Amino acid sequence: MALKIRSMKDFSAGLMFVGIGGLFGIGASQYPMGTAVRMGPAYFPSILGWGTVLLGLFVLVMSFVEKDEAPSKTAWRPLIMVIGSVTAFAALINTGGLITATVVQIILSALGGHEFKWKEAIISAALMSVTVWAVFDKALGLPFKLFPWS
Repeated sequence: MALKIRSMKDFSAGLMFVGIGGLFGIGASQYPMGTAVRMGPAYFPSILGWGTVLLGLFVLVMSFVEKDEAPSKTAWRPLIMVIGSVTAFAALINTGGLITATVVQIILSALGGHEFKWKEAIISAALMSVTVWAVFDKALGLPFKLFPWS
């Protein structure tokens, strides 16, 4: 009896998990592991990497068991907008400040949605900016520049 892939989505996801987890696991082997009490720099990446490999193997095996529909077309606009929003945040955090970077990220990522509404995006950006300010500036006291002029 030949094995037949019944779920291409699970098969692809399993391969991706095994590949990425394996890279992290192998990459972490360059550093000292330590112990559970005194963790070395390789401890967390090793556990996470090899755990991801195990998860990938499970998903890979299940791709031969459970039938699923064919993968759908890639939704490029949401993918590009979300990745672009994270990139914009990283680019703006030092120059534009934490609040500016947060507002830009929330609005750009909302633009990737199917039902974008300016009013909802602005309200979300304002609420998230207040939350980010309260948590990182006031509660934790982290030295982030909040605005370009601060």
